[in-house]
Amino acid sequence: MDFLIDIIKEFLIPGSAWFLIVAATGCALLLFGSDRKRAAGRRLLVALVVLYWVMSVPAVARGLQTAHEGRTTDVPAALPAEPLPIVVLGNGLGGYSAFGGRVEVPLGQTAMNTLFALDRFRAQPASMVIASGGVQQEGGYSEAAVIRDALVRNQVPAERVLIEESSGTTREQAIGTARILKQLGATTCIVVTSPQQMGRAVDVFAREGITVVPLRAGSLLWTLEKTARWWEWLIPSTVARAVSRDVIYELLAWPYYRLRGWVG
Repeated sequence: MDFLIDIIKEFLIPGSAWFLIVAATGCALLLFGSDRKRAAGRRLLVALVVLYWVMSVPAVARGLQTAHEGRTTDVPAALPAEPLPIVVLGNGLGGYSAFGGRVEVPLGQTAMNTLFALDRFRAQPASMVIASGGVQQEGGYSEAAVIRDALVRNQVPAERVLIEESSGTTREQAIGTARILKQLGATTCIVVTSPQQMGRAVDVFAREGITVVPLRAGSLLWTLEKTARWWEWLIPSTVARAVSRDVIYELLAWPYYRLRGWVG
């Protein structure tokens, strides 16, 4: 089951590069078949192109993101004026290997999560920060370590940052982080992650007895009051496609998590 889930996550999420390659390959194979198969291949290929164009439009991506955010209910609407622990969830790393060495860099959403957490810490410098995320490539650093290093480079005292680096999934992040929070005597925390992932994060943390105050690390480019030209919302972009892909990923993850009994 886990192998099948990994295949779906890697290759079959609409909006990803691999889904485009796999689906386009299937369409191309149909073009070498019978008249009926060729006609089906052309239709599917057109549908695939249209899908990716639509998913890449910021207005569409923001609409999907907003609709998905509405699934998160029964959580505080505003950040409290007290130094609650700040949990930063890693959302992926990139890396380079050569000459027996490796360099890890945060993917865009992990970087945004870190920056939003940094902004919150500056407002409440008595807070503890917990960076969460495990090793993604053998021999490399963990997401938590990369997040911690970025925070420390931005003047967050090292003693204010704890790391949870045993996790590989959102559920494992919640389990590992909840353990640290309980050691601190905390049952409420601020969780920083993407708007798409937040609903699932709230539920898995609740299963561990932790109440979440959400801090959604969205794209600052999509703040309406900062977008001077309305037509910018209609120009396709890589960021918009990634957000659309992530919303679809979360919609697929929800039934799986429910099936496993990991969320209510």
